[in-house]
This record gives sequence, structure tokens and C-alpha cells, in this order.
Amino acid sequence: MRRIRRCEQIIEENYAAVLRFCRARLRNDDDGASECTHEVFLLLLRKADELDLEGQIGNWLIAAASRITKKYLREKAERAAAETDGVDRIADRSAEAEARSPVFAALTDEEYALLLRYYSADSTEREALAAELGISVNTLYQRIHNIKSKLKI
Repeated sequence: MRRIRRCEQIIEENYAAVLRFCRARLRNDDDGASECTHEVFLLLLRKADELDLEGQIGNWLIAAASRITKKYLREKAERAAAETDGVDRIADRSAEAEARSPVFAALTDEEYALLLRYYSADSTEREALAAELGISVNTLYQRIHNIKSKLKI
């Protein structure tokens, strides 16, 4: 019972800091940051018997938040890649273009898919995307800039 009370106290004292960390790592994705923050404190409760709850637990919380946000970003990218793969498999590209928002009508299918992948990736995944395309990250940025300039927003 004492450990649960100590966990509650730790959560109260550290919730805002962990949420800020998660929000920064997820680039202000409030829903994702909230989800990751809850995961951190659920992990704390699960591991309460193994941890020194009387010591400095803040570093452990931030390390856990780092791992959890990294996993969240990886899974988000995998979902986006699966969606992109699904788009690539669609036989009738004209039906896909019609289903898109009219804002993206000026883009080719490849440009649209690249834009989706780029904006669903973090910086590390963008480096991997550039490597996959056989270009530098700077060239990838330039391609995205050129694609965005085609959009009349």
C-alpha cells in the first residue's frame, strides 16, 4: 500500500515534466504525448517493486518516456508505410486521385506518396527515407519544397 501511495506521489510530482518531454519528442502531438505519458506511468506502477521509489526517479521516468515515444514514432511510421504500401497496390490510380483532397490534385501519385511518408516520419526516419531513395537529406528537403510549391495553399 505504501508503494502505491509513493507511486501516486511520483506521478503527481512528475506528470507535467514527462508530458512536456513527450510532447517535445512527438512535435506537439498532444494525443500521442498523452498516450505515451500514460504508458510511462503504467510502466512505473508495473515495475514499482523493482525500482528505488525513494531515490531520484526522474531520470528513470525520462528514459522510459524516451523509449516509449521512440516506439510510438516507429509504430506510427510503420502504420503510415503500410498505408502507403496499400496505396501503391491500388490498381486504379485515377480512383485514388479522385479520393484525394482537391488540394493535392496537382501532384503525381509518387509526389503524393512521398509527401505522406515525409510528414509521417521523424528526422531519423527522414534520413532513412532519403537513403531509400538514394538521395541526400538535403535533396529530400528540396524535393518536398518543390512538391509543396506545386500546391496552391
